[in-house]
Amino acid sequence: MANTKPLKLINIAKRYKHIRPVPRMPNFAAWIEGVDLTKPLSDAVAAELRQALWDFEVIFFRPQAITPAQHVALAKVFGPVSAGSYFERKPGAPELEMIVSDKDRPPSIDNWHTDISWKPSPPLGTAIQITVTPPAGGNTCWMSTSKAYDWLSPGMQKYLQGLTAVHSWEVSGFREALGQRGDDALIAAIKAFKPVVHPVVRVNPDSGRKCIFVNADFTRNIQGVDRHEARGILNFLLEWLKKPEFMVHHQWEAGGIAVWDNRSTQHYALADYWPHHRVNQRVTFDVPGTAPAAANVNQVVLKGKKLRA
Repeated sequence: MANTKPLKLINIAKRYKHIRPVPRMPNFAAWIEGVDLTKPLSDAVAAELRQALWDFEVIFFRPQAITPAQHVALAKVFGPVSAGSYFERKPGAPELEMIVSDKDRPPSIDNWHTDISWKPSPPLGTAIQITVTPPAGGNTCWMSTSKAYDWLSPGMQKYLQGLTAVHSWEVSGFREALGQRGDDALIAAIKAFKPVVHPVVRVNPDSGRKCIFVNADFTRNIQGVDRHEARGILNFLLEWLKKPEFMVHHQWEAGGIAVWDNRSTQHYALADYWPHHRVNQRVTFDVPGTAPAAANVNQVVLKGKKLRA
């Protein structure tokens, strides 16, 4: 039986005066119109952009020719730039990460994940711009983990409250990549980045929504129940999150921009365009007031070499 909870749509006319959000899904994902990112953003516009991110969890802008400094300024609307980096940096713009895919560098993040959930304080979100698009494909999907929670039965919602899950970078392809660089690199990372524990259901403090906080890339196991039950519950949640009702499928235009809330979403970068060229520039930002990020895997074990996550 489908979810029959009445849906109350966000009243955009009353909430927004300086920007125009255009929802793409009910209460999830929105185009933002009426904002020129090539010009300084007023405090009023910045405040409404933050509200739009809390309301819709991922927001999109039509192609705009922004500079690296303007890209960073957009990210800083939502939080301080994260010190963590897992991709190469744009020459001359150290705050911009780059993910370049071409015939020699196949795309490698085609899986559902929450960014860096294996840290005690994962990043708040990311602002990305796709500057080079393939002839076709190369889209990105986002899912709303708050909508996924809302659609659970009351009994399942109650069951999940109080459960915790272990998150570790070792669950993902990081371990294999580091292993290729020798035992010393792998051992250094294991010592530096211990597994962390997060609630299975977390409340986004800005939106007030409850969100399912497990992902296939970094969640190792659920605590507090028999291991067989834990495995079954984790598998159920990972499959449940894939319902199309919780997703938006975004087709990129060169120069298009997106910002997402990492606390309330997961994303998946489709790898259907190889060996064609795609360039993603991104700035990751943290929760305001968060302590500076600890050294990342690159800094600890690769000493300046590049690691493609």
